[in-house]
Amino acid sequence: MTVAYNGTTFHGFATNPDVRTVQDDIEAALATVLREPTPTTCAGRTDRGVHARGQVMSFDADAGHFEAHALTRALNRMLSPHIVVREVAEAAPNFDARFSCVGRSYRYHVNNTPVPDPLLHDLAWHVHEPLEIEVMQQAADRILGTHDFTSFSKRNKSKEHQTFVRSVEQAQWQRHGDAVHLDITASAFTHQMVRSLVGMFVEIGRGRRQATDMGTVLQAENRAVAPTPAPPQGLVFMLAQYHE
Repeated sequence: MTVAYNGTTFHGFATNPDVRTVQDDIEAALATVLREPTPTTCAGRTDRGVHARGQVMSFDADAGHFEAHALTRALNRMLSPHIVVREVAEAAPNFDARFSCVGRSYRYHVNNTPVPDPLLHDLAWHVHEPLEIEVMQQAADRILGTHDFTSFSKRNKSKEHQTFVRSVEQAQWQRHGDAVHLDITASAFTHQMVRSLVGMFVEIGRGRRQATDMGTVLQAENRAVAPTPAPPQGLVFMLAQYHE
């Protein structure tokens, strides 16, 4: 199931007691339509306030008991406008939205204007200083390939042994008028990795740091040397990739 959502009103994707989450809303709708509890798995959990256009979810159900288009319509009647099911399709029995995923792509939106746009408040990070995209791209080129992203990762205190080594395939900054965005793709990301990287890129674009500082911060493997992560509202989960 491919899902899009505006994360503004949700406390993240993953189920969480006593707060509203994307997963809980979807599983409640599935249980109503399919008339039984239907646990789901997603390609990548998103934090509070983060959006998605191409989130992929998998669940087990008897395909003989429903028709995909009818299920899509029924779910959207219950979930829209904040959540929209874009497609439902039958998958191979061993398919898992998370573990079968070989690549994840995110886009981060920056509204780079002297005065903020209230209509973009929940969809982009407003940065009023002019950003030098060319220098930001020079820094982005330095994260391509396999690196230890400890400096840009939020540690899970409940896990003793964690690895923050990831392989970044794409990191591209573009400007379209006042709109600036980063497209980034990797096999997987650590917690808050994209937002932390964007925070660093923007510091470089503002002229507060040099492009070469990206390599220095990476090599430090210390989160304390990286700037504050970018706010969540600019981040969108765009695409999950799978082998044919």
